[in-house]
Amino acid sequence: MIVLERADQLDLVTYDRIARGRETVRIAPALLESVAEARAAMLQHLAGGAELYGVTTGLGRLAHEPLAPADREAFQRTILLRGAGHGPPFPDTVVRGAMLLRLAGFLAGAAGVSAELCAFLAARLNDGWAPVVPSRGISSAGEVVALSHLFATLAGAGEVREDGAVTGAAEALARRGVAPYTPALKEGLALVNGAPLAPALTAHLVTRAGRLLEHATLAGALTATLCTASARPYSRRIGALKGDPGQERVHARLAALSAGAADWADRPQAPVSFRVLPQVHGAVLDQLDTAEAQLARELRAVTDSPLFLAADGAEPAGFYPSGNFHAQALCLTLDTLAIGFTQVANLSEKRLHRLLDARYSHLADQLASAPGRQTGLVFLHKAVIGFVAENRMLAAPAAVHPVDTSAGQEDFQAFTFLAAEQLGTILDNLELILASELVADRQAHHLRGAPLPPPLEAELERLTTGVDPVHDDRPLSEDVERVRARLAP
Repeated sequence: MIVLERADQLDLVTYDRIARGRETVRIAPALLESVAEARAAMLQHLAGGAELYGVTTGLGRLAHEPLAPADREAFQRTILLRGAGHGPPFPDTVVRGAMLLRLAGFLAGAAGVSAELCAFLAARLNDGWAPVVPSRGISSAGEVVALSHLFATLAGAGEVREDGAVTGAAEALARRGVAPYTPALKEGLALVNGAPLAPALTAHLVTRAGRLLEHATLAGALTATLCTASARPYSRRIGALKGDPGQERVHARLAALSAGAADWADRPQAPVSFRVLPQVHGAVLDQLDTAEAQLARELRAVTDSPLFLAADGAEPAGFYPSGNFHAQALCLTLDTLAIGFTQVANLSEKRLHRLLDARYSHLADQLASAPGRQTGLVFLHKAVIGFVAENRMLAAPAAVHPVDTSAGQEDFQAFTFLAAEQLGTILDNLELILASELVADRQAHHLRGAPLPPPLEAELERLTTGVDPVHDDRPLSEDVERVRARLAP
């Protein structure tokens, strides 16, 4: 169990233990007391006649419409019932991460929610609550559409996953012996006016992307070695002369994969796609480091709007509209990663094409066991070029498309979810591209009949076990999918 003692306690390791590792949480009593004190101050200010968006007024363009005092409590539940998303649901790990980040933001006190709501959220994390949250049609006005789907389940509306099946949230709460939560003043608004899904989704994608980049480096090392390319471009001294941290780490990884058995012969230069692997993968590794640094900040961020802030110098106590729900930094990060991993895929496609060409591989064209009566593995490449073409289209930035909604009141969007969807598809395609390259590596290894450096030999065996040499033409889709399953987290 992890005890939350401070609002800014989450780091990437703790987040992963709770969101993905499903460790339980407990909120320290002193922290709950500070949340209650912050809410009492907020309610006192509200009782003094202050106007509060979404509590004493309507929402969006209706912010100028007053709400009668008798309608205000009920309106907080109504706010949760506006989900209008579509498409497949987010993974449970992403949704669980969003619940955790919403809780962490509330513990800072500025959202003005109750200690009871924080305790209710912690209890749902601990009992495996898994709301069904659609992943498409949810990009406008921060995350309000998606968070309506997520947090309506606390009030007994919407759907959750239980033991692999989808069921109504009210029934799932009843099975736990828990009454649906009734949001008090400002709590419905606080549940949907933040940005917890963007970092949760980014964390999921960054973890997946890091694993794929490691496999891409491995595939590159295998293909270069099987083509008998000189290891000289991979010298760690070359990385040191450039000085980029990510590139130097890739050079070090390539050295480890050769285990001192690298071929340092002075041969004619291999194609550029072989020689620039450290530069391309190193740059993308630096992007992943930047993404993790931003994520570390997002885990401690308070993203609500409006916020209740105490007086500070010339700034009076009161409700402060905030733009922290606008996940621009993460959207730009995801756009950048989409471009980077499109380049990783481009590089793999080029290596595969060179491996199928006798001029570079010094093996039979198309890696055919019986050239002439057999086609070889050329169909792998024919499929891959479609995936790289799709990736190039998906690499167009999502962050540059703001549009008006709510009659012009909400006129700028980050489109973080769209950027995440594009990156997710690029990573899906990259899995297939790398799996295709590895199937070709398996065939090239069979045809060459010479041992690889021990680490490369072991990794090729691990990833391509069950992929038999291609002696006669056969469908290769099953082989690719078998390898792909081993690349997936």
